[in-house]
Amino acid sequence: MFRNLLALALLLFTGLSAMAADEARAEPQKVIVGSYINQITGLNLKEKQVTVDFYVWFRWDADDINPLDSFEVMNGTISSKEPTPLRKVNGQNYISARVHAVLNQAWDISRFPLDKQSIRIEIEDNDRTVENLVYVADTENTEVNPDIDVAGYNVTKSTAGIMEKAYRTNYGDISLPKAHESRFSRFVQEVQIDRPNTIYYFKTFSTIFISCLVAFLAFLVKPIDLDPRFGLGIGALFAVVASYFIVAGELPHSTGFTLSDKINMASMGLIFLSLLQSSVSLMIYERDAAKAVRLDRISVIVFPIAYVILCAWITVG
Repeated sequence: MFRNLLALALLLFTGLSAMAADEARAEPQKVIVGSYINQITGLNLKEKQVTVDFYVWFRWDADDINPLDSFEVMNGTISSKEPTPLRKVNGQNYISARVHAVLNQAWDISRFPLDKQSIRIEIEDNDRTVENLVYVADTENTEVNPDIDVAGYNVTKSTAGIMEKAYRTNYGDISLPKAHESRFSRFVQEVQIDRPNTIYYFKTFSTIFISCLVAFLAFLVKPIDLDPRFGLGIGALFAVVASYFIVAGELPHSTGFTLSDKINMASMGLIFLSLLQSSVSLMIYERDAAKAVRLDRISVIVFPIAYVILCAWITVG
């Protein structure tokens, strides 16, 4: 009887141990991941790319994996990777690498040249789903080099976190359902950058602003002096169009209107109205010269004021 009870207890203990082991194996590996952005270069709005030089590190417990070998940058291409030797730190595996990567970014150009942008490094394990591996963000140590210099921008904020990314595909593995869903843990470091002041705004639009003011000087010319009267406006219009194409050459194609588009359209619209005013003034001058002069005097004040108010409203709005 005692032997039977002992055998039953041993069997029960063995079953519970096996269940505990299965549950332990079912728990995904937790990998702590962090990054340090050293340099941001080659920011290209038109090509929607930026080059980032950063350090990435991993800490984990299990000895049968190496996250550095299986991670990939999901929103770009790794140009080079320089790893350090694997070592133990406080009982955990630790490894790091310096990485150069070209990142693809969806720039927000709606407020160009007063734009604010976000640069994201998105890292996933290319082999293990969330059932087998989950990332834990090392938010305490994930930082940006304080001496970093992004041409035309200032770095204002850096954040790090973890998200879960789902892919509804079987990647051609016909042993799986067609809409098979795989979920992966993703580490994301996001850096916010913005223009430090309005200097770049005035540098971008200086040609346009000056061209419009030159066009308004035509109101100081007699309406019957056709060449200078209409030549100033037409020349200004060509200058604005040329400036528009130069600015547009720096930006990707967009289906919406950017701040730059609105300023250019407002400028061309005011120049067109100034040419229209010159035509009206010429018609009036033939019947009443004094009345045409009064119209020009009013226009030389009203047009610049209206243009400044319109540009300010577009910029602030």
